Amino acid sequence: MSFTRRQLLKSSALAAGLAVTPRFVFAQGAEPIKIGVLAPLSGFAPDLGRDVKIGAEIAAAQINAAGGINGRPIELIVRDDKINPNETVAAIRELAGQGVNMFLGGVFTATALAAFGVLESVNATFIVIHGNGDPLTYEKYNPLGFRLNESAAIRGRAAGRLAAQRYPEVTHWSGITTDNEAGASQWRAFAAGIRKFYPAIAGKEPVILDPITVKVGANDFKNEIAKIMSSSAEGLMLSFPDPATLVQQARPFGWESKIKVFMDMGNDIVLANALGKRTPANFWTASNWHYGAYVDKIPAAKQLYDDYKAMQNDDRPSGYVGIAHAAVSIYAQAVEQAKSTATDDIKKALGSLTFDTVGGQRSFREDNQALGDSNFYQFEASETAPKGWNVKEFVAENNAEVAPKPNPGGPLTEE
Repeated sequence: MSFTRRQLLKSSALAAGLAVTPRFVFAQGAEPIKIGVLAPLSGFAPDLGRDVKIGAEIAAAQINAAGGINGRPIELIVRDDKINPNETVAAIRELAGQGVNMFLGGVFTATALAAFGVLESVNATFIVIHGNGDPLTYEKYNPLGFRLNESAAIRGRAAGRLAAQRYPEVTHWSGITTDNEAGASQWRAFAAGIRKFYPAIAGKEPVILDPITVKVGANDFKNEIAKIMSSSAEGLMLSFPDPATLVQQARPFGWESKIKVFMDMGNDIVLANALGKRTPANFWTASNWHYGAYVDKIPAAKQLYDDYKAMQNDDRPSGYVGIAHAAVSIYAQAVEQAKSTATDDIKKALGSLTFDTVGGQRSFREDNQALGDSNFYQFEASETAPKGWNVKEFVAENNAEVAPKPNPGGPLTEE
């Protein structure tokens, strides 16, 4: 029986301080199982790092409250990666010197790639929880690096499938992406999903227009808006950090009557909170874990949701909370099953087991890419709801069908 079923569900709701003060008293000399958590606690995305830290701490507290793993407590050691590859490498080397050989982080692809580059030298494993650049599990594959979140290739194809399922009449698609490989790969994947699933599901051939690119950090989108308005686009895929500003600037142009569907590739609750009452109709975002899909089905998800609410006085945890919790839980299950914390044993366990998480079951395939559910939710403006929005609909659908074939160490090829 797995860790989450046998132990995690024994824990009761956490009090506000329990994430750092477990109630279980361990035997004297019980050596803690150390996990390094690398998150952006400063820089331009501290909210994401905060949620990663919260999710990981709740998981560790629940595990420790239930007796730990094989009688040993979980100890998290958190470092700020500052969204900087050099800081990431320095933190891994520092913690490896303290005996840490299990890490999670990689909220951005650049920091995940930096981590992968140093794993052999410190003999450690690393679970990526948000970086979705395809090279992590293709050209830059590392046998010690595991990606729990979806790759751009998987998420984009899943979004294309969702578009065909929900909006078969919307056949003209364009996108706005960052002018780098991350944006380009996300668009290629979404276009591949549109191309595959519209004929199969909607019975129609899609019209795929060229995407429009913007520079990272841009805040004036009037030229991009004008290009969209003069095109035949009815649906728009968004893959850049600030679509809320874009939507705000586009409203005077009347593009909400032109664009019938918006498909954001991962700004999650940050985008929902930013748009609030200004949210256009049919606006979807992707998430690493949408709580609404699981709290009524998975007891561990309900426990996380309740504990998060008790700690944060907030009833809308982001996907970063859920996936960080899942990563700690997966490490715990791997240690329990391997009866060891040695890197080779953990690597073997991660690659061979199916894990129970707050987002359903996950398993890593041969390129160390996890398969499981794709999560999307549609939010809508509300005059009365907290922060000005409600969830109108959510989707949790297995992504194995849309995942391109693995090719560890080689390029991703279109099918």
